[in-house]
Formats: sequence, C-alpha cells, structure tokens
Amino acid sequence: MASVLLWLLVVFVGVQFGAGLYEKIVVVPLWDGVPPRDVLPAMERSGMYNAGRAFWPFVSPVVALLAVANIVAWRGNRANRRWVLAAGITMLGYAIFSYSYFVPQMLMLQSSAGSWPESKISVTVQWWTSLNYLRMLLGAAGWFCALRALSLAAASNGRGYGG
Repeated sequence: MASVLLWLLVVFVGVQFGAGLYEKIVVVPLWDGVPPRDVLPAMERSGMYNAGRAFWPFVSPVVALLAVANIVAWRGNRANRRWVLAAGITMLGYAIFSYSYFVPQMLMLQSSAGSWPESKISVTVQWWTSLNYLRMLLGAAGWFCALRALSLAAASNGRGYGG
C-alpha cells in the first residue's frame, strides 16, 4: 500500500507542478502586467478564473491528502523513508501555504477587486505573483523528493518500480 501511495503522490504532484508551471509561465503574464483596472478582465480572458474553479479544486486537495497519507505510511522501505517523509512534509507545507494565502487572496481578488482602489489591486497582484515563486520551489522540491523515494524503492526491491 505504501508504494501505491507513493506512486500516486508522484503522479498527482507531477500534474499539479506541471499545471502550476504552465500557469506561471503562460497564464499569469497575461494578467499580472496589465494596469490594475484591467486585471479582472485580463484574468478572465487568460483562463485563470476558470482554472481556479474547474481544475485546482480537484487536483490540489488530492495532493494534500496523498501527502498526509504518505506521511502516515512512511514506515515502508528503510532506503526511502527519509525521502517519503520529506516529500510528504514538503507537499503538506505547499498545501498549507496555498490554502492559507494563495487561494483566499485569489478568491478575494476575483470576487471583490472591482471595488478596490487600484493601489490595493497592484499590491495584491505583486505579492501573489512574487510569493508564487516560493510556492513553485516548494512544489519542485516535493516532487523531486517523491521521485527520489520512488527510485530508491525501485532499486531496493530490484523490480524496477516501487510496487
């Protein structure tokens, strides 16, 4: 069961990280550099608004749950124990960071920025996009730790995979 949970963590973190990287490189630049009064329409045109309701609510909670499940199931193979814990703890930190700052800020921005002064919109966008670099680093670190745990599991059982 531990290796299935680890495989699932690798796959779902890969999906989450890949989508986040795409969003950071392709989607966010479509709205973060526009004048504050144009941020909401640009965000709508970029697809950011829809992704926040149709994609992220289905992927992010799964990653958070898999992170917790891997932390609980860390007693697997001795060779990968530290890497499983590192992956789980890092991705749990990622989830906490996301749900305590990024999600609420984006929801507030999208729902009420129309009535905000332009300076508040600018500051919110600047902080959100700047801190997102840190969040991306956490996601990359968590994914690499999970991949390392998976490769150690495969090497220790000699079967070429973690199962």
